Amino acid sequence: MRPLIFALLAVPAVAAADTTYVETVVTDTTTAVDLKLDSSTVLCSSADYGSLFLKVLIPDLARLTLLDHQNIGAGAPCVAAGQCRTGNMPSDIIDPAHPTERVDVDVQEVRADEADSTAQTCTTTLFERVHVTIRGIQFFHERSLPLGTRPYSDCATSSPAAGSGSDAPADDPGTAPSEPKSGGCNTAGGAGGLLAAATALVLVRRRRRLT
Repeated sequence: MRPLIFALLAVPAVAAADTTYVETVVTDTTTAVDLKLDSSTVLCSSADYGSLFLKVLIPDLARLTLLDHQNIGAGAPCVAAGQCRTGNMPSDIIDPAHPTERVDVDVQEVRADEADSTAQTCTTTLFERVHVTIRGIQFFHERSLPLGTRPYSDCATSSPAAGSGSDAPADDPGTAPSEPKSGGCNTAGGAGGLLAAATALVLVRRRRRLT
């Protein structure tokens, strides 16, 4: 028993590091775009996914976004509205009598900072999120790009902001109110329209991590 007791006492105490995650909307752009809606642009596809998703191809997104929102073999950037099912099918979008639709495409550039107050480190990621409603159905797409590390003093999380006490994880449903439950294709959207710079803090997450 003594060796066991010694072993337990010899284990060093584990310190917990306080890691803070903050997302800040850097720009939020809404642009009117004319969409072609037919069997060549509206489809159920499993490209990049494990099941069929309702997608709409939007070629204009290639020039309206910073990141690549094209799925493998799609031929154009796209947005998705979740799995194909009753009420969420190409037939709910395609109307032969109205082959085009003018829609407002919203594109957000979001800076995500993750800071470790113990290690004094900061890691930043760019998230690009596209939202558009097409004939009553919400479509969404997201891409991300790691931007690397930056000085801890420059990290948005190094100074507590209003609401920083929230414990809601970033991936909890509802923590990003503007993100519909599309579960799929990334989209880009916004064509040379109004650019509204917004530096509003939209999400703060605090979590515990073992060092």
